Amino acid sequence: MMDTRTESDRSRRDPSHGDNAILSRFVAMMPPTGPGFLNSMILVIDVGNTRLKWGWLDGTRLSEQQAVVHREVRPEVWSQEIFQAVHHPQRVLISNVAGDAMATTLNELTHSTYGVTPEFIIPTRSFHELTNGYLNPALLGPDRWLAVIGAWSLAHTSLCVVDAGTAVKVDSVNAHGQHLGGLIVPGIHLMRESLLTKTGGVAHAMTNSTPSMAGILADNTISAVSRGAVVAAAAMADRAAQLVEQSTGEHPQLFITGGDAALIFESMQTCGVIVPDLVLQGIAVIAAQTA
Repeated sequence: MMDTRTESDRSRRDPSHGDNAILSRFVAMMPPTGPGFLNSMILVIDVGNTRLKWGWLDGTRLSEQQAVVHREVRPEVWSQEIFQAVHHPQRVLISNVAGDAMATTLNELTHSTYGVTPEFIIPTRSFHELTNGYLNPALLGPDRWLAVIGAWSLAHTSLCVVDAGTAVKVDSVNAHGQHLGGLIVPGIHLMRESLLTKTGGVAHAMTNSTPSMAGILADNTISAVSRGAVVAAAAMADRAAQLVEQSTGEHPQLFITGGDAALIFESMQTCGVIVPDLVLQGIAVIAAQTA
């Protein structure tokens, strides 16, 4: 999806735009452990269930996030823009939730193109002030852990992260860096697909509806399903933020990321900011500390 926001709007809603505030602030507080970090080129990759996002980390500057759809697309097609011999990264760090086959493909592409072994990120029990709240830390999705790391490096206070992709995921951290767990529901498109494929009357009405944005609520089935999915996801995120505030007494800062971030953002009552590359920012922070 093309980002049509103006530069002023982007800056208002994305605090990391322009000067990589998350990584710069973290590096200032916690200098990289390796002497060569500031002079190295690192490829950071975030593989979701549908899209693959990537950026180039050069010292403390992370390039603008780029993305390509990989789901139901052959590797030789989606890999063309990422794996080019003209680049020479010293390291490749990857967050992957797309399964073992994708991991194998990325391992082969990284070795054959760049001659380095990719580093797949696995969530740990803790990272500096952050403590993973999962009973088995490794079972927390790496994208969720990295988004939390990116948000914490920016806020250093109570927060909620909403990742609106194929699934909508919410994770929260209190002011002491304790991960409070999270919630997962189907994403906007999965909600729509489930009604289209698992119902009779609704599916029939959807295929015979004319989309319209008229009215407070939808006046046709396809719009009712589409708008209902957005409102449901936004309401879940709003409720999660309320629960955190009620249980901790802390008002969490809200960070929204993922391909459908803008849709959810517009329907939420809780104020927040959109950070499109929050997971990549988290990977960059990890890279700075494992150089």
